[in-house]
Amino acid sequence: MPCAYSPLLMHHELLLRPSYTALKCILAKDEEIHAESGAMLAMDATAKIEGRMKGGAWKAIKRTVLTSESFFVTTIRAEKDDTEVYLAPRATGDIEALELNGEEYIIQGGSFLASVGTIETDATFSGWKGFVSGEGVFMIKAKGTGTVFVSSFGGILKKELKPKETFVVDNGHIVAFPSSVSYHIERVGEGLLHMVTTGEGLACVFTGPGTLYLQTRNLRTFAESLNPFLRSRETGQGRGILGQIMGG
Repeated sequence: MPCAYSPLLMHHELLLRPSYTALKCILAKDEEIHAESGAMLAMDATAKIEGRMKGGAWKAIKRTVLTSESFFVTTIRAEKDDTEVYLAPRATGDIEALELNGEEYIIQGGSFLASVGTIETDATFSGWKGFVSGEGVFMIKAKGTGTVFVSSFGGILKKELKPKETFVVDNGHIVAFPSSVSYHIERVGEGLLHMVTTGEGLACVFTGPGTLYLQTRNLRTFAESLNPFLRSRETGQGRGILGQIMGG
């Protein structure tokens, strides 16, 4: 992807897409980027880095407790022009740049990577059914002017919804969507038997217009698929594939 620039979007490049994407940013002197703790991969030696409670202690606590984001946000500031900064998400997947000009986006907990400009983030209530589905009660609300970089587990799909068009998305596959897109959480299918036989439960039903950003893999179901191998290693009842890889 070529280097991109706009008044709201700094020079950036998305490298190694789509499975192991890293974000390369070129900062002008005194420009800052705010990143999730642990996202910094590499940077020029002249850049300054520090941890801040962005938005104050209360917002930092809410962000950590309710959405699993880090308490401190890493701030990297350029001391000179053309300062290189490389960021990478926690999970293997892709990165997307969302350009905001006063808009507001809802981001799945764990998908926020970094932001540039006057972007404010906070926890937002997604409904109690999110707790029942295992995907969490709270998401991240981002608003302001600038750019938000979001990450995924797997590749990122973009789904454009027309006015009044509805679309059903499994909760664990949501990355981000504009808050102007209405949605509600409902059960997919009828009855407990259907949920057991199909592996589906609750999902988000979106109504357009707007753009949905979806991830091709579900981190929760991926973790569940590893459990048999982990249990096998812990109990000593066989090595399994994961045990062999880990040298068990």
